Amino acid sequence: MHNFDNIGFLLREVIVLTPVFIPLFWGLVFITSEFSKNKARYWLGIFMIVTATLYGCHALFFLTTMDVYIKTDWLYNLTSLSVYPMYYIYIRLLTCDVKLKKNYITHFLPAIILSSSLLIISLTLTHEEKVHYYEIVLKEYGMPGFGASSALKLMSVIFYLSRIIFGFQTIIYLILGYILATRHNKRIANFYSNMQGRELIWVKMLSISFLITSCASSVANILGRGLFIDNNSMLAFPAFIFSTMFFIIGILGNNQNFTVNTFNEDEETECPEENENPKNIKLKNNLIKLLEVNKRFLDPELKITDLCRELNTNRTYLSNLINTEFQLSFNDLINKYRTEYAITLLNGDNINYSLQVIATESGFGSLSSFNRAFKKNTGTTVTVFKSTNLQSAIN
Repeated sequence: MHNFDNIGFLLREVIVLTPVFIPLFWGLVFITSEFSKNKARYWLGIFMIVTATLYGCHALFFLTTMDVYIKTDWLYNLTSLSVYPMYYIYIRLLTCDVKLKKNYITHFLPAIILSSSLLIISLTLTHEEKVHYYEIVLKEYGMPGFGASSALKLMSVIFYLSRIIFGFQTIIYLILGYILATRHNKRIANFYSNMQGRELIWVKMLSISFLITSCASSVANILGRGLFIDNNSMLAFPAFIFSTMFFIIGILGNNQNFTVNTFNEDEETECPEENENPKNIKLKNNLIKLLEVNKRFLDPELKITDLCRELNTNRTYLSNLINTEFQLSFNDLINKYRTEYAITLLNGDNINYSLQVIATESGFGSLSSFNRAFKKNTGTTVTVFKSTNLQSAIN
């Protein structure tokens, strides 16, 4: 029986410590990278360290005694109210902020004020009051009795107020991050013909995933942490979900080299200045000639500024023309031509070429971007299209 207890405790250690070690690993990787080269990645490292600290406090609750955890409750509160503001700032550094700003501190005021209050008040509690706070408030999410001291009641109020603020943070910061990523993707779609490594679809998906898992976590909190103390199965589920998400964030964040700084550098490419808006018909015809005759879309790294120089026009004029006359973004327009070119290859003698070769020959930067653009423009996958053509050729 004693051996089974040991195995159960070891299993619990693995469960609660996994969400600690994964973000800790990525945090150390990112904060040791060059700060000036990628400020967003460096900040992501700080976010990971704070997340590891949060789950470290969480682990103390399930692995240690009340006396040990109660000393770190204020730190748990501080880190829990800091993670979503930090995630939001990370998105800002990817999409719109070129450097860290002093006003970021305002996002952390609730965490600082409430956690400092928790720490100060906890120092005034007696041992019996700490036991009451731990057993009734932290474990069962209950309220202290009428005979409780003012300090204990105030500490409980701060705890619940922190949980309410955390709930609002979850919704507000994830929605704001989603909006920033959406705006970013639209912005670069009007500049680059190749979105590979530049768009933030993964940020949008993670924001949605965070929102769903955080809502599930909030429901679990309402039930009380005491429900999980003796149930490894229930404890393992959220631990697995969050560990997986932090691992994915680490991989994607490590691969995310494109930031707003990179975009600003590319935007600084000089375009001809014009005092008057050129006639749309002439500019449109010249653009179509560049694409249909010169096949400029075959350049996988084509930017709108490249066409601006060749058309001797301003980027704003050209971008507006593409958006209004074609009802497309620059990226969608170029990919439309690339898709049409790929179809001619698939219908010709090149039908036996691999999809990677077809993608490269058509100007796509990657096979994945080729697949997405083909499905978007034709309504079918390139694999199905190619298979159908091969079958027709055989018949």
